[in-house]
Amino acid sequence: MSYEKKLMQMKGLVKKNPPNEQTKKEVRSHSLPFYTDAWINEGLELVKNEQGLFFVKETFYPEQFIHGNIPLSKLSSAINYMQEHYPNHPLTISPESLYSFYDTETTGLKGTGVLIFLNGILKKTDQGFLLRQYVLADPDQEVAFLYATEFWREKAQTIITYNGKSFDLPQLVTRWIMNRNLLPKLKQLAQIDLMHSSKRIWKGDLERFKLKQVEEQKLGFIRKDDIPGHLAPIIYFDAIKSGNPVNLMKVLKHNEWDILSLVTLYILSVELLKEKDVVESAVTYTNIGKWFQDLKTKQASYDWFQFVVHQFSNEEASLAYYYVGLHLKRKQLFNESIQAFQESLKKIDGKFRYEVYVELAKLYEHQNKDFTLALEITLQCTDYLANNIYDGSPVKLLKIKEDLQKRKERIIRKLTISRETAQANKKRLEMP
Repeated sequence: MSYEKKLMQMKGLVKKNPPNEQTKKEVRSHSLPFYTDAWINEGLELVKNEQGLFFVKETFYPEQFIHGNIPLSKLSSAINYMQEHYPNHPLTISPESLYSFYDTETTGLKGTGVLIFLNGILKKTDQGFLLRQYVLADPDQEVAFLYATEFWREKAQTIITYNGKSFDLPQLVTRWIMNRNLLPKLKQLAQIDLMHSSKRIWKGDLERFKLKQVEEQKLGFIRKDDIPGHLAPIIYFDAIKSGNPVNLMKVLKHNEWDILSLVTLYILSVELLKEKDVVESAVTYTNIGKWFQDLKTKQASYDWFQFVVHQFSNEEASLAYYYVGLHLKRKQLFNESIQAFQESLKKIDGKFRYEVYVELAKLYEHQNKDFTLALEITLQCTDYLANNIYDGSPVKLLKIKEDLQKRKERIIRKLTISRETAQANKKRLEMP
């Protein structure tokens, strides 16, 4: 079947082939592309399997290989650390699972006609690390190309990507579905998406989360003569049309750097969770504490917030003090909680400042019964809200204003009753 007809079938414009036609496709001839020798001369190997043809390039890295400023040899200890200390963390690879680092290059960003033309898969070996880059020989050889990845063979496997949950994995699944009649069933793949973890760790510290920016600012790696990713589809189609693979090999180098950065980014992310030396900002470590808090790992999150308030100035640790205050409040250590919130108020701003005001007002009103301070804090919150732009939704802003008004009225009532009671008691004591 021609490639054009395949595209039409994908879009539902023609009916699926009857069984006899599918059988003919399975035994179609595997004629070599006219550019085979040229691609082999550039370092690609032509491989035939039972489904057809594909090219592959293998690159081996010894344990001591350094990418940026991080040696790949630290990977095993990083994986073991997460399995031992945080078995349920999103960065943890199950001990029962094989794992690989995975990145694709595609002929576009979306649509059923988009093909994966380069699958890069790096695995740990006994001697080091082996990167296999599978290259689509031509669009008609897609089944052979996908079959070669062996994602259908492994029983349990974790793939580590950068933005893979949104792009690489959906693309792989789509292509597999399109060829499901000619491929074994795709196994369930566990995922670790390092873009998500990077945002959890460096939100507020990094302005952008393109892998290139993370490499330069965190991994110590700067690309030289790199091919922009958006040019990859043009380069691939030119390579199969002209037969010249020179620029295609630059795309493979781009893919290689992507995957090596996945390894070192995983290592660095785990290193930061070890909490040994201060190498990042208070913002980063507070983000880590918040991550553990969102994972319901309360003690670990509290330890991280305590780490921040002990290692950084009060101004830098203002947000961490807020979270410390919440932890202490849950432990019913109310006076200590008030102290933490008061430290937080010295610098904190934005929506968190409103929340600190509210927490203090609650503690003064309900725990300390200090209605004067509770009213003072509530009025401070009202003034701050009136004089600063709220960065949340209008609905949330309206709810905050309504709650503040109710709180103010309630505290005033309590304050009035308290004063009247005090005056009555004073008169009673003064009576002869």
